[in-house]
Amino acid sequence: MGSNRWRLQFAGNQPSRWAAMEPGGLLASAMLANMKVAVVVGRTVFVHAGLTSGHIRKYGGVVGMNREVKEWITKAHHGDNNDEGNYETVDDVLRAAQIRSKAASVTMPECLGGGSDAGASSPVWMRDYSNPNDGEPKGPYVQTMIDEALKELGGDVQRMVMGHTPQFRINAALKGKAWRVDVGASKGVMSGTPEVLEIIHGGEDEDDVVKILTMSGEAICSSERQVMSVANLL
Repeated sequence: MGSNRWRLQFAGNQPSRWAAMEPGGLLASAMLANMKVAVVVGRTVFVHAGLTSGHIRKYGGVVGMNREVKEWITKAHHGDNNDEGNYETVDDVLRAAQIRSKAASVTMPECLGGGSDAGASSPVWMRDYSNPNDGEPKGPYVQTMIDEALKELGGDVQRMVMGHTPQFRINAALKGKAWRVDVGASKGVMSGTPEVLEIIHGGEDEDDVVKILTMSGEAICSSERQVMSVANLL
């Protein structure tokens, strides 16, 4: 662009990252548009934090929420860029950056935490199925919630794989229907030991084979990583 003044429109807030990752940004169509809120593969649904039957009905199913997010992320909501950086005062710079940030936030789809579903209840923020880590969820209706969500998805979907809430190791809760796979491997989280959930899909008359692959070369049977409450053991 001939100068670095284009950075001013982001008020010094990691401008290169902001310019690349914001809605309508440099990577919006090339990369971010291909990322899904949720995806169903065979008998498994993958989602960042979790899905309820209410999410699925409200957002038009997995296809509907993915379409809405793609439309949002590929559109610039802040108006024209100011690549010349022709601001007169520091306050002008800060005000422009705030407007730019707010424009994306207020238009964010509910399934990403915008609007009335902001925060803990959206598919990218909820923790109903994954908290406490490495333990059985405590909510009295959580088993019913995931049962109804999988039923709402149809197509013989049997399990939900999620991240968001770090675990000390990959594990399954709620009668094997909630697989929690975020092991916090990043040093910025808890420097957890990497593991991989392997799902080999069976045919129409065959069960899927689910295993956990470890750094030491083990392939652990899914039954060894189930967490259950006393009630579920009875």
